[in-house]
Amino acid sequence: MKLALVAAEASGDLHASEVIHELKKLDPSLTLFGIGGDHLAAEGMEILHHAREMAIVGLFNVIRRLPLFRRAFREMVERIERERPDAVVLVDYPGFNIRLARRARELGIRVIYYISPQIWAWRRGRVKQIERFVDRMIVIFPFEAEFYREHHVPVTYVGNPVIEQLAHIDPDARRPGDVPRIALLPGSRVDEVTALLPPMLSAVERLRRERSVDAWIVRAPTIERALIDRIAAERGVILPVREHEDGRAIAEADVALSSSGTATLECAVAGTPVVVMYRLSRVTYWLALRLVKVPHFSLVNIIAGKEVVPELLQHEVNGERIAGEVRRLLDPAVREAMRGELARVRERLGGPGASRRAAEAIMSELRA
Repeated sequence: MKLALVAAEASGDLHASEVIHELKKLDPSLTLFGIGGDHLAAEGMEILHHAREMAIVGLFNVIRRLPLFRRAFREMVERIERERPDAVVLVDYPGFNIRLARRARELGIRVIYYISPQIWAWRRGRVKQIERFVDRMIVIFPFEAEFYREHHVPVTYVGNPVIEQLAHIDPDARRPGDVPRIALLPGSRVDEVTALLPPMLSAVERLRRERSVDAWIVRAPTIERALIDRIAAERGVILPVREHEDGRAIAEADVALSSSGTATLECAVAGTPVVVMYRLSRVTYWLALRLVKVPHFSLVNIIAGKEVVPELLQHEVNGERIAGEVRRLLDPAVREAMRGELARVRERLGGPGASRRAAEAIMSELRA
């Protein structure tokens, strides 16, 4: 079996690599090529473009990198046309992947989409394109399955891979110490880190004026260490940098400061209270206000159906406001109340085995 695969962000690279690991058990002859990161490369995928090249957020940043995206798209289409894989597997990343789905369909190649783009939150019109160009959606949230069924898209719900990735973490094993421990998760895209890490460091600086604080930065694999070191040096707040690998850097913290994304779910599964934040350019934010159809932007609150974790947006993302939220979450009563809510979110994510079920869904689709 041969697959073309696009997982152009850090979380997608990790989730897709685990599905490929399971697929290779079902078909040891599996070969694949496409766009991904270090995790997929470790599973033997031929990397045409690395995920760190593609992880861009914001309208103007995308426009600036258009030549790269066009080249990557053209190379993927040419390779698919030449090699005729059994299927194209797409992971999130809608602006690129929905266009690629259309081209694959035109070439008569089966299209399987793993991890839905958040079209249920904004740009719902894209579901019509998915209905036309995607043979099977494989989703990781139960409400996504309901959404696609309502729009007549073939869909399989497999559960959330974060549950299995953090199965070794016991949320009740950590006990608060005398010195608060804070994990900084500024994101997996350069633009996120550039926008969010400075105010996170400012918050740590403010808190340290009041008391001892143990803090560290959690580096995503798509972010170069040099970028983190440069930002920290500019702020004059030098912190240890830990790798975003097995979840322990999140689980050992009393509070996490996180960009919006998969990392917030990891905090929920680990039982770590979190402050979620996001910054966009003025134009992108203006567009988002008019297009977004859900009341919350963090996955934890979307799954809970209410505000469980604080969300800071745009001008609210500053050192003073972040430090204030941390102080609140260090209050034992507030902290335990949030941990109870996070436990309920964790229960809604389903049991372990999502990657195996996704692999079986792919095999079933190819055999159909």
